[in-house]
Amino acid sequence: MTDAAGDFATVSVAGRSTRVKLVRLWEIDAPAFRERVAHVFRSVWPDRRGECVAIQRGAHTPERKPTPLVLVPADGAVGETPEVLGYTIVYPSSAVRRPQSGDDEDEKSAPCANCTLNSVLVPAELRGRGVGAALVKLAARCAVRELGFECITAWCQPRLVPFYEACGFAYEPPRRAPRAGTREGALWAKLLQKNRGRDGDGDDDDELDECVRMFVPEPRVTSS
Repeated sequence: MTDAAGDFATVSVAGRSTRVKLVRLWEIDAPAFRERVAHVFRSVWPDRRGECVAIQRGAHTPERKPTPLVLVPADGAVGETPEVLGYTIVYPSSAVRRPQSGDDEDEKSAPCANCTLNSVLVPAELRGRGVGAALVKLAARCAVRELGFECITAWCQPRLVPFYEACGFAYEPPRRAPRAGTREGALWAKLLQKNRGRDGDGDDDDELDECVRMFVPEPRVTSS
């Protein structure tokens, strides 16, 4: 559950109702905090050593384009190293066009400033308690309200599409299939046979990622 302003969410942590918020990784300039973030990152993706080292070394700064966001308790004691409840990094991406429908299908919309939520993670022991949904919703709000993007994109395994849809994203079907006879084509065929994986059984490492997107609503044109 998010508050009226959207800056905080309330989730269950260790059996307690806890207010949480996002901070940029560099806002807590302490090696102990970066190490805690790296530890959580490593527990989920032990093979992504480069990303983990960048977190530990404090390589991310306000001057760089990617924006790493960390979900932490909102009411921790001053000076205390916050617990890391989730993490994602916002990458600027190529502009995309807003999907058209009805009579506007043949018209092209203006390009939208687009970003990608990458490395979305929640520690294993906190999953299933609304922490992931809080992370994604708060990150999407930050991407729009603070970073100025008009579209937020995420790529996920098919089984996670319903999760992102529940967070306000919409599934975007691929515009064209990979060529037959290639590895990508074989995976594509496998994916189609699984009906886009929405039965929740698909968890293979070789599955094609699905695209989900959230667009900022277009302002309504009112007549005077």
